[in-house]
Amino acid sequence: MKSIIGNEYFIFFARLIVGAMFIIVGVSKITDPNLFAREIANYRMLPEILINSVAIVLPWIELICGLLLILGVRLRANAAVIFVLLVLFNIMIATAWARGLNIDCGCYSNIAKQTVGLAKLLENTGLMLLTLLIFLFPKNSLTLESLVLQEAINSD
Repeated sequence: MKSIIGNEYFIFFARLIVGAMFIIVGVSKITDPNLFAREIANYRMLPEILINSVAIVLPWIELICGLLLILGVRLRANAAVIFVLLVLFNIMIATAWARGLNIDCGCYSNIAKQTVGLAKLLENTGLMLLTLLIFLFPKNSLTLESLVLQEAINSD
């Protein structure tokens, strides 16, 4: 089993899935920060003074981490950031669901609507598992860093 989940192609595929998801959700939120701010406010968990800042900064973090994950730049660091974000998202979703809030999770902002609940928690948990595998098995053979390193070695 370890040979499958630690396989460089499996890890690359995991990077593509997680990275693409974070690029898509990041871009969807960047295009309409006002909508994303309202979606954050619906959770009733953040002080009002922080909502706009989070609505502006968070999507850029998602986009940049997603791009870097796909490109293979600092795999462990980006996987760790994405994992922490997914844990925080699941805490917020579970809390809203437990309080009986029937709100859009805000994950895809203007692309698609998805209500907080079990389906979203399971989706995020699946992404967390893939991200954990990327962190544990950061295969460098299919990364931008490996190409740069290989070119540096060849030029010497």
